Amino acid sequence: AYDPGLDLLYIGTGNGSPWNHSLRSEGKGDNLFLASIVALRPDTGEYVWHYQSTPGEDWDHTATQQITVADLNIDGRKRRVLMQLPKNGFFYVIDAATGELISAKNVTEIAWATHVDIATGRPVENPAARYDVTGKPFLSTHNPMGVHTWHSMSYSPQTGLVYLPIHGTPFVFGRPESFNPTGMAMNTGADHSAMATLDPADVLARTYGRLIAWDPVNQKEAWRVERAGQANGGALSTAGGLVFQGTGSGELTALDAATGASLWSAPTQTGVVAAPISYSVDGEQYVAIMAGTGGLWAMVGGGANMKGVKLPNVSRLLVYKLGGTVQLPAERAVTAPPIDPPANEATGEVIGRGAARYRTFCASCHGAGAVG
Repeated sequence: AYDPGLDLLYIGTGNGSPWNHSLRSEGKGDNLFLASIVALRPDTGEYVWHYQSTPGEDWDHTATQQITVADLNIDGRKRRVLMQLPKNGFFYVIDAATGELISAKNVTEIAWATHVDIATGRPVENPAARYDVTGKPFLSTHNPMGVHTWHSMSYSPQTGLVYLPIHGTPFVFGRPESFNPTGMAMNTGADHSAMATLDPADVLARTYGRLIAWDPVNQKEAWRVERAGQANGGALSTAGGLVFQGTGSGELTALDAATGASLWSAPTQTGVVAAPISYSVDGEQYVAIMAGTGGLWAMVGGGANMKGVKLPNVSRLLVYKLGGTVQLPAERAVTAPPIDPPANEATGEVIGRGAARYRTFCASCHGAGAVG
């Protein structure tokens, strides 16, 4: 994000490799500038300030999510601020000129930390979350996609609210018995085999997706809309008092920006993970959405990630206007191919070697146990 008034460029940074802090840097240091917002002078690259949301990051808590610059009235005076909800689940309000942390609050239940200490700017962690230190599996409320990933949030100066697509599902982080960095692999240094000990029905029941309206001044939720599952699109707020969002269950929805009441929806015949845009041509306003399901939700995680998504992928641009009359074509019939593998003739030793290689090179995209 860029602020022309302050002439500052803000960059959100990702996490390190391996994820496991003990393997990455012997568990030492904050690992600057991972999981941070860094403010630079765009003409020279000169460092101005930084704020690190997850020091010594251990859970894929990137801070690459959308950064919004805005003016907020805080404690009786106008403040130029940055707002961000990174993967770690805390909504941050930061002074745009200095990097001073103004406030931070978790927008949903999280397990890795209890709160952010405003005096130090650091999260107060749950000691059990440091699986690399305890050597015991840590059951998180969120998988590596966190509370909020790349799906855009939207701020409305009219309502003073930020509209956040969030999600969650139980996930286990563990320390591997051994680790040897390997080429052509992600090298997370984290073991997720304890996921197999969880009750799939419980995981599915605790998996959620929702759109929430967040008051950034008072750091509290104004309203929420529950979705069928995690795989939903980004948010768009408009000067007409509306919030648009596509859903994984196959709708483009328009909500009242102040209350969250549903005002309009249209079927998309496919899941939506992108964000809508609005524009005008010759004075007529349009809303467009690139429809199509897929991405990481469809690739890994099986039933929990695809909860509420039972539609085929139909990739196309859908455009709407007031008084539009075009209808979608009839939904196409889709028959899932049968899962009919050949008879297993391999020895247990061969299968074990193959499983190890699959976990190293394939599972991060194609799912644990080839479930995706």
